[in-house]
Amino acid sequence: MTHDGDAGVPGSLARVLADVTAERAAQDARWGMQILPDGTGDEGTVAESDRARHETEAAAAGGVLTWRHILAEEVMEAFAETDPERLRAELIQVAAVAVKWTQALDRRPPSGPSAVESDSGRATPPERFRAIVDVHVLLLRDIHDESRDSVHGETHSRTHVLLARRKGTGYGDGLWHLPSGHLEAGESVTEAAVREAGEELGVVIDPADLTFAHVMHRAPERVGLFFATRKWTGDPYNAEPDKCSELAWWPVDALPRGEMIGYPAAAIANVLDGAPFALYEWSPDRS
Repeated sequence: MTHDGDAGVPGSLARVLADVTAERAAQDARWGMQILPDGTGDEGTVAESDRARHETEAAAAGGVLTWRHILAEEVMEAFAETDPERLRAELIQVAAVAVKWTQALDRRPPSGPSAVESDSGRATPPERFRAIVDVHVLLLRDIHDESRDSVHGETHSRTHVLLARRKGTGYGDGLWHLPSGHLEAGESVTEAAVREAGEELGVVIDPADLTFAHVMHRAPERVGLFFATRKWTGDPYNAEPDKCSELAWWPVDALPRGEMIGYPAAAIANVLDGAPFALYEWSPDRS
């Protein structure tokens, strides 16, 4: 099963943390428990922290952000702290970024030629690229639209999609998103869609009632599968209030502009256009 922090690769976080634990044990075995002063907070480290932050912001704005920028900023922010509690919080961020960087290294194929030599001297193929797959559910229903009623007494309805406003997740908080989540090990994509709808909205969907609507390859490693349905059991409600602040039905042709995460908005537009596939955030020369 894939857990939060695994970056779509089951066991990724546990593997790195086990390596960290082993390294800590090796350090204690060699040097014992070390009681040393912090040595942080002098004027020079404060200035270095500011420089590291500005360098990271400039790299992000210029599209050349690297792990070095991010880790250096976190390290220098720790070096600038004197308050023990704030220093501890900064060191935890340093450790978290280092772990995430390590996970990113583990996901990369071996560098160099297309094949590497094993201990036996034989050439072995490089590790295959593994994409992170996520599933998204479009719950659709027609809602009466009084603004479109004609003077002749005709009634009109408009197709709406259920969106959730994210909160407290660290990604897209405050923005609208489709019910979604990662594909877990051992489950089909339709099983994942049914599970996510149940976990987030409290509804039950028969996999047979899901219709494939769109697939999107988001650079560089995300593949999103979008399913639509007009049939479910139960009234949708906010089943994860720690991750969602509200639910709302939005017209599919009038989504909350500027208040929605970009790629699901693009996917819904593609669904309306009948486009089964799209690339997202790939550089123009590669699309």
